[in-house]
Amino acid sequence: MNTTQIYALINEVNSQAFGETALAVADAQGLVSLGSTVLNSTSNTEAFLNTLVQRIGRTIVSFRAYRNKFADMVRNDFEWGAILQKIRVHMPEAQSDPAYALTDGQSVDPWTVYKPEVEQKLFVTRTPYMFAVSIARDQLKEAFTGGSAMGAFISAIFGQVRNALEVSLENLGRLAINNMIAETTPAGATPTTINHEITLVSDYNTERNLTGTDALTASTALNNPDFLRYAVARIKSVSDYFTDMGALYNDGSIETFTPRENQRLKILSDFERRLETVVQYSAFNEEMVRLDAFDMVNFWQGQNSTDSRDAINITRASDGETVTKSNIVAVLFDVEALGMYRRDEDVLTTPVNAKGLYYNTFYHLKQLWFNDLSENFVYFTLN
Repeated sequence: MNTTQIYALINEVNSQAFGETALAVADAQGLVSLGSTVLNSTSNTEAFLNTLVQRIGRTIVSFRAYRNKFADMVRNDFEWGAILQKIRVHMPEAQSDPAYALTDGQSVDPWTVYKPEVEQKLFVTRTPYMFAVSIARDQLKEAFTGGSAMGAFISAIFGQVRNALEVSLENLGRLAINNMIAETTPAGATPTTINHEITLVSDYNTERNLTGTDALTASTALNNPDFLRYAVARIKSVSDYFTDMGALYNDGSIETFTPRENQRLKILSDFERRLETVVQYSAFNEEMVRLDAFDMVNFWQGQNSTDSRDAINITRASDGETVTKSNIVAVLFDVEALGMYRRDEDVLTTPVNAKGLYYNTFYHLKQLWFNDLSENFVYFTLN
């Protein structure tokens, strides 16, 4: 069984997701109160005698609960066992009917064995990671005037731990999508018969016979109403195709279909806003050029800049090949194609350290995230 520590990965994908890069300096001194980090007996005094220390009149504990934007990808929880088993039964092939080819003096064998063809997949890679926080209650009492104020502060500390859990699960969801894109991208220049990438701009140029300077590019396409209407039509059409039994949009190993209620569509927010402002605002029948039942995604992997929000750069799980893709505007997939199972979560607190007067709380988590290439999955790009 594979057990992979991913604490470093959690920190890395969270850092990319937060867009933690340097910004240009703007001089706001004297204009905005940013808050002093530590009270100073010299500078934080009243203005008359310049001796008496100013007092804290009110304390605001700043905390907001975060909600995982990829919560729909968490399939369910399971506590017992360690392996996720998925069983698929193949459809049987039609055979000739012997009832219409009987021969005098010969019998038809009714005992021929026809074993069903069954496929089993075992998802066994666990991904453990941990968060920890220390609380020194006696020392913290010195910073507050009452138990309720300190309780609010401690609640905010543990609330931020829950936020860290939520955002980490969210970014594991991004990783599951990005790895699926990488897995369905041909290695090197190897061709594939499976049409997982829908190249909207190239297909539009081909359909409209646009070449040379007349051909659209990824940037010009976003301001072209006719192209954006075409893009909506393509996405809706592929959603229609998912409902038919076939192997065109999976790895070809089994025939499958995806009813609309089992489809998940995630769209880059920049692309959806273009649809709204360039096409839908002036449409007579807005519902005809509007996508339904989708979730918006602000970025796929990192938000360091606008140019990187539609891109991924990932070493895929299957063979270690690094795959870089850009101009990704949407993904459409079967709910069973990818996701996460929150397998286990333990929250354990130590006794109070008699010497140091503090205690530790540890959050131990294990997630199992999966990509199933036998399920329907496509991604749409402006390539």
